[in-house]
Amino acid sequence: MTYAQRAYHRTTPGVRRTQIARSEVDHSTQAGCVVSQVRLLQGFIDQSSSTARQVVAHAEAHCNPVSLCFALVWCGCSNALMLGDLESAERSIALLKGHAEKQGFASYYAYGLGFDGQLSAKKGDLAAAERLLRACLMGLRRTQYEVPHALFLSALADILAAAGRFDESAVVADEALQRIQCNDVFLWMPEALRIKGESLLSSNRADASLAEEHFRRSLDIANRQGALSWELRTAMSLGCLYHAQGRIRDAHDLVSSAYVRFTEGFETADLQSARRWLEEWTKDCSTQKA
Repeated sequence: MTYAQRAYHRTTPGVRRTQIARSEVDHSTQAGCVVSQVRLLQGFIDQSSSTARQVVAHAEAHCNPVSLCFALVWCGCSNALMLGDLESAERSIALLKGHAEKQGFASYYAYGLGFDGQLSAKKGDLAAAERLLRACLMGLRRTQYEVPHALFLSALADILAAAGRFDESAVVADEALQRIQCNDVFLWMPEALRIKGESLLSSNRADASLAEEHFRRSLDIANRQGALSWELRTAMSLGCLYHAQGRIRDAHDLVSSAYVRFTEGFETADLQSARRWLEEWTKDCSTQKA
């Protein structure tokens, strides 16, 4: 994070031009994306969003097509989807797909399809979401671009579980976890473990103890990474399991322990959901005591 901040803030226009001429990439844009992503996972949501807007605006005004697509992937599409800002996500996805198609960037176009699939899922169109995510994964295989596979495989597993296809969901979730280990992209491990836990919990052969094991592994890794945003998501998943088991106080305390560490971003989807659940569970705790 420290090195990314230095690279983002200290690069001069002349250095940017040299980098683009040599490698076709503005490394300052890449560094800005890293800063935005890390701040988002750390729970500094407003700071992350501010950096993301600056990176995309600069890339649109000054950068070459490769750097612009990179900025749209990580500071446009990914951030907006995670925060539940569907309007911004839709705009960034359209820009990414348009630029990628115009420039013939097959891998970035595949990214756009995957993000479009995630957006469709959030809008409730699971059939379109599955179709787009499978097209995304096929495109990434064709371009031999391994790194983002786990991200989109986990999203597909989530969609399959929501559609009631639990066995398929578990297989895809396992593949996502395997690819994370093979490609050393452990930043996504907490979310992949959480989704696998949700898949196990939703299945017709639901295994609550195994699901809890995945949730606890997710929490442990997120905590060690300092990824408060992942930690909150998993706390909510495990909290729902506890609530279903009648462990209402445990559910409340678990989610509250993550929620109270946030200092900004309270209008975002995950934090709003957490607040609603905490309010409901507080009432449930009072009823249970009475």
